[in-house]
Amino acid sequence: MGIGIAAAQILLELKNLGKFKDLKSVAEIGSQEIHFKKKDLEDLYLQSGLDSSKLDKYENIDNWPKQPRASSKKFYEDMGFSDYSSIDINNELGSIQIDLNHELKDEKLFNKFDVVTDFGSCEHVFNISECYKSVHKILKVNGLIIIIQAVRGGNGYFLFDKAFLEGIAAANNYDILHSSY
Repeated sequence: MGIGIAAAQILLELKNLGKFKDLKSVAEIGSQEIHFKKKDLEDLYLQSGLDSSKLDKYENIDNWPKQPRASSKKFYEDMGFSDYSSIDINNELGSIQIDLNHELKDEKLFNKFDVVTDFGSCEHVFNISECYKSVHKILKVNGLIIIIQAVRGGNGYFLFDKAFLEGIAAANNYDILHSSY
């Protein structure tokens, strides 16, 4: 699971639009990796005004798609997030090992994160309802949930359509900042 160029562009656009202003903590559902090469990241940094001299700290970035791969943690740090976590049953890339099929009971994680992302992880959890309940539990009030999912040809248990995602927002009284399908 990982952040591809399109997801990175969306994150950088949100940053440049000020949507991450004063937000410091991010949790990714799934141990996310960078799914592109250093040259692509350099281009993204230059386009978005980030300091591309920081790219040397990305270990293993040019290994993609081979192992070991670069964690997305440094990408979030470069966008201004000082508290990064990922949650995944696989415990890879320093993730917090949690099976999202079961109720999240670790209250230290409740209301902890300003931003929670799902870049192709929740569809791999069979108990999808419990998985998204956990996303809501760990998100701070007025936080942001960013979901980028395959809508066809995916490799998980589920494919989400626009109505499903809009239904989650409606059921939880969330505002949708942007939606594309």
